[in-house]
Amino acid sequence: MFSFFLLLQSPVAAQSLLLEGQVRDQVSQAPVPFATLGIQQQPLGSVADAQGRFHFRVPTTLLASGAVQLVVSCVGFTPAAVPVAAFRAGPQTVQLRAAAVELGDVTVRPGNVTTKTFGRTGASAFMVARMYTEPALEQDELGKEQGTILDLDPDCRLRELRFHVAFNRFQRVRFRLNLYAVQAGRPAAPVPHPDILFEVTQPRGWVSVDLTPYRILLQNHRQVAVTLQWLQSEAAPGTPKAFGLSAVPTPGHAILFRDKSQAPWREVRPGHLSLFLTADSYRGAAPRRSAPTPATYAVPDSLKYLQFVEHPQPAPPDSHHYGDSAAAGHYVPVRGARLYYEEYGQGAPLLLLHGNGQSVAAFERQLAPLARHFRVIAVDTRAQGKSRDFTTGPLSYDLFAADAWQLLQALHLERASVLGWSDGANTALQLALAHPAAVDRLVLMAPNLFPTEQALAPGVLAGLREQLLSLPARPDTSARQQARLVQLLLEEPRLSFTELAAITAPTLVLAGQYDLIRETHTRAIARHIRGARLAIFPGASHNAPQEIPALFNQTVLDFLLTP
Repeated sequence: MFSFFLLLQSPVAAQSLLLEGQVRDQVSQAPVPFATLGIQQQPLGSVADAQGRFHFRVPTTLLASGAVQLVVSCVGFTPAAVPVAAFRAGPQTVQLRAAAVELGDVTVRPGNVTTKTFGRTGASAFMVARMYTEPALEQDELGKEQGTILDLDPDCRLRELRFHVAFNRFQRVRFRLNLYAVQAGRPAAPVPHPDILFEVTQPRGWVSVDLTPYRILLQNHRQVAVTLQWLQSEAAPGTPKAFGLSAVPTPGHAILFRDKSQAPWREVRPGHLSLFLTADSYRGAAPRRSAPTPATYAVPDSLKYLQFVEHPQPAPPDSHHYGDSAAAGHYVPVRGARLYYEEYGQGAPLLLLHGNGQSVAAFERQLAPLARHFRVIAVDTRAQGKSRDFTTGPLSYDLFAADAWQLLQALHLERASVLGWSDGANTALQLALAHPAAVDRLVLMAPNLFPTEQALAPGVLAGLREQLLSLPARPDTSARQQARLVQLLLEEPRLSFTELAAITAPTLVLAGQYDLIRETHTRAIARHIRGARLAIFPGASHNAPQEIPALFNQTVLDFLLTP
């Protein structure tokens, strides 16, 4: 925050142009609330407030490229364009004209009405499509859109929209529902419909939007792009600001997003938001579907490009660039690899091991609280984050544990406590078994001993196999690395409960109530480690360290600091 205010007082402000004013109805002169503003083909823009007022900055370098225009639009109005250069003279009033809708012929015919759902109705997912903002800033993320393409029957009347919130750390978020025709697999012209605004206040779960009052009839649309547009948010001071939608990596399907209302659409493949429409279908044809999506389909803490769609986690309050810190980052060579790690704090050493496909940044909400009591060493596992891997063979938890052991030796540490999450917990188990004298205390967040449906929730293994099949037939280096990581999840670990009796370090076993690791498996692991403690976090999932960081951190500290 201090750096932000310095920027406002620096010469940078002179290199930007303030665009401010008000959007009004051309006829009534009433303010047009929540109109969207954007520079064509640029990720620049904002959203007007409830009184139609707006203000945001654009770089003055835009003016050098010619007659750049600000496009102002809102559902029910014809978009208007204003030259950006006009704002040099000060605030501008933008007039929007109500859009004329041409009515077509009405045909009355007999037939049956069938209520159908179009989209993904399952909520079990560990891929998160994030859309978050910092309200009341001039350079913000207002206007961001995120959605998916749904197959429809050709004659539908919409009844309800439902989507699943993975987490919501705002007190309230206001959205606009947008519907677009589809052309070449991307959203094209908006489908005429009333302006649909709604708020989300719940921290997680299904959100329902009643569409019956809007009388939306979609005809001759075999597909429609359904998007949610971020308009406004409110968060309690000092609290994290983040919002994410549940999704799964469905082959043949994509998550669509753009940062501003006039920016180009982008996509993440494979991906399918947990979002669906309920509609009355006036024809008997079954909806076309690109691929069936089981309601139980779920993917574990697997690949970073799936875990963090669009953006990494929000930057922590203390401005550390966790996972990419010039001040705290270091490298150490190990056999066949070069590991990146970051160090924070002083005291007894505590090694942090992240999940499959993640990095040091996965512990962004743990690093500062833990560093107040320990010398925290957070490492990017081989072939993940910034750590390099010079081998091409299969990855294994034995290999990861050997890397961790070599890191401790390089740092001249005879013993360290270890906190492992997901794959990191599996690595921590292997480290404790192979080098028991090196592990002081052991914290295991959602470990598993073998990749079977006795350990994992239904659909996890099937989802991983689909993910592996969806990778390119002739993969590049990145795809090969992703394939090795997914293959690891399918084939390892290969431990037995009896082997756990050899662990001598005091151990804390953790999991979420809705974890992808079966609760019976988690409890069995705790029973077979002598003297182990167990904590199941109510309402949390496999991502508990990010979902409930305060409770998670306190639970870990209580265990590590107790004599």
